[in-house]
Amino acid sequence: MDQQILRQALPGVEHLEALGENRYAIRLAVRHAPLRGSYEGMVTISDQDYPRCYRIAVEGESRHGPVRGEGWVRLLRREHNTVVSYQGVLQVGRAGLLPAPVLRGTTKMLIQQFFLGLADQLRAMRPPEIEEAAELAVQPDRVSPQHQERAWPSEAVSDAGSGLQARGRTPLHSLVRRLHLGGGDPRAEERWVQTIRRTAMLAVLLLLVWVGTRLPRR
Repeated sequence: MDQQILRQALPGVEHLEALGENRYAIRLAVRHAPLRGSYEGMVTISDQDYPRCYRIAVEGESRHGPVRGEGWVRLLRREHNTVVSYQGVLQVGRAGLLPAPVLRGTTKMLIQQFFLGLADQLRAMRPPEIEEAAELAVQPDRVSPQHQERAWPSEAVSDAGSGLQARGRTPLHSLVRRLHLGGGDPRAEERWVQTIRRTAMLAVLLLLVWVGTRLPRR
């Protein structure tokens, strides 16, 4: 709900302005086929149960035609983390203009880009002591005895939301580490992981577009 963070995290956002309580004007530039183009409209937030859930409705226009969508966003606290779940429907242009699998694939990739951007913003907002604790937790062998007590508590790392210790346990991080792509530097390894993820999402999108062009038209 923070406009400044949304401006940094939303992929392709060109304009975001509050028009009143829980109503926003937005303009997006989508650079991924087949949804490439400019989108402009209104976003309305309703049925808020802070901090658990809210309903979001979108209505606007694009070169593909009218855009309409609505859905729910729910947040659940699980220990020191927040689990975000969402569901909804989206209609772009006239019915049948875009193959449903391609539309779903592109939308999912844009949502994943948003969460990656949001994670970057959260990491940038972390206090320096949390960042240091996360790095020390990944490399305990380089920590002097007087710092180990401060570096190891799991609460400090978990509160960061996307701490390096939690990310290092993913299969992708293990692969990067085995290939020595980051040279043992956690920051460099994280950059490699983000690059591989974005490349994989682009490859999936291209595959979906290719499949969509070969679906029989009704």
